Amino acid sequence: MIRVIRSFLCLLCFVIFGVGALGLGGIIFPIMLFIYRNPAKRRQILSKSIHISWKFFVWLMAGMRLISVRCGNMLQLKTVRGHIIIANHPSLIDVVILISLIPNSVCVVKKSLFHNLFIKKVIQHIYLSNDMSADEFIVRGTEFLDNGYNILIFPEGTRTVKGRKTRLHRGFAYLHIKTGKPVLPICIENVPQILGKMQKWYDIGTRTSVYTLKLKPEISYNMPENQSLRDAAISVTNLAAGAIFEP
Repeated sequence: MIRVIRSFLCLLCFVIFGVGALGLGGIIFPIMLFIYRNPAKRRQILSKSIHISWKFFVWLMAGMRLISVRCGNMLQLKTVRGHIIIANHPSLIDVVILISLIPNSVCVVKKSLFHNLFIKKVIQHIYLSNDMSADEFIVRGTEFLDNGYNILIFPEGTRTVKGRKTRLHRGFAYLHIKTGKPVLPICIENVPQILGKMQKWYDIGTRTSVYTLKLKPEISYNMPENQSLRDAAISVTNLAAGAIFEP
């Protein structure tokens, strides 16, 4: 019975999320785009709106005791700007939790979300698709970083599958080398695990899933003169893997 009630509450949360996203994308954002003509101001307002609305969603799930979020030293990220933030990706709502905690952030998301009825109008103005070319990603990513935005990237490219060997994509590493912007790794754990890759999205068990977020030491790689760009990116990627996957 407890599992059924929790599944219903989870469904309710996602319905509220979907309706809220439709409201933001279909009503609020068009009004903001009409009022604010300056592109930089538009981006700032849209980013803040997403941060606040997703903060409410996390608060709602926590209030229903579906999840609990332990931030630890993550609170210092409230003032961080112009950083590349990477994290592992154990569950469906990782990006929502991170954006709710870190203002002035944009995210690299999978292409399919730009065609999702509920969320496409929310993310199309400010987020980056993971199918753009490497050169375009560097150009657009540099623009965001130089304007004080943090870029949130899940280098696995998809949700983590427990027990499966993980391979990280190196896009964030190239961005770090090209821009010199520091990389901040975050390790996310949720126990018991819910909303995982092989799990039903509505089946969230019988007890509160505790999300523990750990901010790891900053990565800043100085590329030797005789090292190729590819080898440097591999070095950065290996440092990142050690940071976000090791205890």
